[in-house]
Amino acid sequence: MKIHQRIIRTLHKFSFSERLYSNRRIAGPYLFLPLIFYTLLMTGCSNLLYYPSRQLFHPPEKYGLNPEEIFFTSKNGNKLFGWYFKSQVTNSPKAVVVFYHGNAENISTHYLNMAWISKYPYDFFIFDYQGYGRSEGDPSPEKTIQDGEAALSLIHKKNPQLPMVVYGQSLGGAIALRNSIDLKKEYPIALVVADSTFLSYKKAAQRTLARSIFTWPFQWLAYIAMSDTYAPNNEVNKISPIPLLVIHGDRDQIIDYDLGEQVYKTAEEPKEFWSIRGGGHTDIFSIQSDEYKSRFIKKLESVLSK
Repeated sequence: MKIHQRIIRTLHKFSFSERLYSNRRIAGPYLFLPLIFYTLLMTGCSNLLYYPSRQLFHPPEKYGLNPEEIFFTSKNGNKLFGWYFKSQVTNSPKAVVVFYHGNAENISTHYLNMAWISKYPYDFFIFDYQGYGRSEGDPSPEKTIQDGEAALSLIHKKNPQLPMVVYGQSLGGAIALRNSIDLKKEYPIALVVADSTFLSYKKAAQRTLARSIFTWPFQWLAYIAMSDTYAPNNEVNKISPIPLLVIHGDRDQIIDYDLGEQVYKTAEEPKEFWSIRGGGHTDIFSIQSDEYKSRFIKKLESVLSK
């Protein structure tokens, strides 16, 4: 493993630690600040965004599910992997939810956020970006955008007449927003959902660095070493006239609540903001789950009936 890859793992521990340190214990880690500076420059801060795993965490069969396994190809030729869950109640679904997961682990944890929807007349597809799960390669902002494009193309070719619901959580929300901005005229996107997400990689990285006393002095590096070329930025308004649903928990400790508010404020109508009282990060369907699941199904029915 390269030295900057080892350091970034240490940086990750510092950045997301919630433990309190005494002044005596703080002195030691500050000796590593030059290494942190070097690491951020070497990696362009991208490794602050991605924490993939190859492990199979929750096999679908454990929950009585049997998704279709699909391999497909991203723009650079790397193989991607996804699971396609068919509706359990009909062979003629109303739409397919294309799910963009967050930055950690892989689809074998994230599919549980949306697998419940197959109990309704909707199909559900979730895929891994490069470097996650059984997908080849390594992630980057550019590659994840290409992976999302490949996923939308795959699903459209699978059933060209089926409306798509583009649903992105956390980091996946930024990718889903960018894909929706760029490809809204190419695919039958009925609804875009931005759950616990952000507009700017620079801002998200800066907030990550700000959470730890060890990396707080280096917040400014996020604006220098990180690129927003593939971020949604202030172009979310271009998603219109496709409806946009923004969801954010008011106690989210990973992606700050105000970043979700920025997504909503930047967008044009039709748009809707669901503020989840007491909600943390991407937990809408586990906080008062029946209520929000029912509300989401009603939202789908509303946009698909127009």
